[in-house]
Amino acid sequence: LQGSEYPDQWVIRGNHHDGWNHGAADPISGLAALMAEAKALGQLAAQGNGPKRTVVYAAWDSEEQGLIGSTEWVEHNATLLDERAVAYINTDGNSRGFVNIGGSHVLEKMANEIMRDVQDPQTGVSVAERRRARIEVNGNEEARAELKSREDMRINPLGSGSDYSPFLQHLGIASLNIGFGGEGSDGSYHTLYDTYEHYTKFRDPGFVYGVSLAQVAGRATMRLANAPRLPFEFTGLVAN
Repeated sequence: LQGSEYPDQWVIRGNHHDGWNHGAADPISGLAALMAEAKALGQLAAQGNGPKRTVVYAAWDSEEQGLIGSTEWVEHNATLLDERAVAYINTDGNSRGFVNIGGSHVLEKMANEIMRDVQDPQTGVSVAERRRARIEVNGNEEARAELKSREDMRINPLGSGSDYSPFLQHLGIASLNIGFGGEGSDGSYHTLYDTYEHYTKFRDPGFVYGVSLAQVAGRATMRLANAPRLPFEFTGLVAN
């Protein structure tokens, strides 16, 4: 979707589409949320409410073999991405439970604002409140103390393991990785049991947390695409 005001500034949103065996949880649960977001943004654009910055949606191949699809695309388009890429937002597998956001700490404040705006479908509180409650219960003394001393919860620094790697670690593009989990029965990871039947019975019955993922990642995409000033807050980077 080409931006109306800043077409040469790109917000990139991706999820891989290849999986070991059936791949219902990893990666299709995340890809379904990405496609729902893309459909919603397309409908907004058709109504005259398109993004101010260009939004690029990508479904990567060969992630499981070593992030090959996204890495090849980034390497091939490195000069263009250096000039135009604003941020990259990644999802992968999804489940039910607690939101987890990792990424560049310049996006930490924005991530917290978005978490406060999305309602958890199981408890009715915001996904931020639910995440705070988990830290209060399961976190160590230092983590619980930090909840009281900081307005925003920390987001996790990203290592490797999904398609944000070439954007963040090859080109230094600010990135986020978003997913829900912690309450869905696992055991199917990268096995032939990662099926639609298993996913809908044990991981996310009714796809309610798939909706939540689309709400969180979709807000992040739209906020980056439409903000008059890019929502980078460097205090989050300094504090980490």
